[in-house]
Amino acid sequence: MKLGSKKQLVWFGVMGLLLCATAYTILSQQSPRELAAAIARADARFLLLALPVMALFIACEAGATRLVLGALGCAQPFRRCYFYSCTGFFFSNVTPSATGGQPAQVYYMNRDGVPVVSGTIDMLLVSIGYHTAVVCYALAALYFGRDLLEQLGGQVGVLVGVGLAIFVVLNVAMILLLFLPGPARRLGRFGIALACRLVKRLDRAALEEKLEGVLAQYRQGARVIARNPLVLVGVVALSGAQLGCSYLVPYLVYRAFGLSGMSLLQVAALQVLCTVAVGFLPLPGSAGAAEGVFLRTFLAVFGTGLVAPAMILSRTMSCYLVLLVTGGVTLVGHLRRNIAGRNMKTSCNPLRGVVS
Repeated sequence: MKLGSKKQLVWFGVMGLLLCATAYTILSQQSPRELAAAIARADARFLLLALPVMALFIACEAGATRLVLGALGCAQPFRRCYFYSCTGFFFSNVTPSATGGQPAQVYYMNRDGVPVVSGTIDMLLVSIGYHTAVVCYALAALYFGRDLLEQLGGQVGVLVGVGLAIFVVLNVAMILLLFLPGPARRLGRFGIALACRLVKRLDRAALEEKLEGVLAQYRQGARVIARNPLVLVGVVALSGAQLGCSYLVPYLVYRAFGLSGMSLLQVAALQVLCTVAVGFLPLPGSAGAAEGVFLRTFLAVFGTGLVAPAMILSRTMSCYLVLLVTGGVTLVGHLRRNIAGRNMKTSCNPLRGVVS
């Protein structure tokens, strides 16, 4: 068995253990019959609203992809961009640290005639937009929801702090690579030298070559923004709308149980902090960890009797049901491309001076 396969098995094993631990925690407090009865009492009208909300979640990323590919001279129909987003969601949620999502999207873009470099730049700019939106939401949640921090508890609070720090560092690093390649190169070379000193088996020359490749991709992304400055603004706005859709789901579940007293902004702020707390964990779809953090964070919102059913409904609507649908879309799209072959490709004329 290959090393990569063994590593994946380890991560899936960890995910399984976390899910089992979460299930044990839930069932130790409520029986399956009690859980089913609570879920059955939920107002289906609010739960059904989550379906178009999550469809819009996928559509927002599709819009961002279409915007960037259009700026690169590789415009694709919206239906294809929607397929790329479905593919990204599916593979991000079944691979550790969401590592499989973007490569899968670039792969299918390339099958449709988009050069790999253009697909990579698209993923780069979409990632910057996503991380920027996450940081803005998190800072707003911490500022306007300061009174909610007491509900998180020490362990979740630490996860939020670490998660936010990681998101900020990653975002600053990507922006630095995009707009200040000189300092980024020096910082990267310093980091490589330090890593090679600590880990003797690392190949410094290979790492520096990889760094130059990354810098080249970021330079091309910077050229896209220089020629179309509103592209990044549009991507950030669409990423903000996309995240807003996912943050809305727990409030729909809250209303489905006939609860009141907390506003949409309060419930959404807690979901923002939950997402930040588990977003950096190297688990497929943050499975296990997301459920555990939800149970701790939303206990004061739903109460002891409803927090577990609320978690089940919220994660089903925002993750597991979407995972099932996007998996089906990915399978159908893959089969169609295998049958159609080259006939599905469209012409792509990268902007001169941007992508060579």
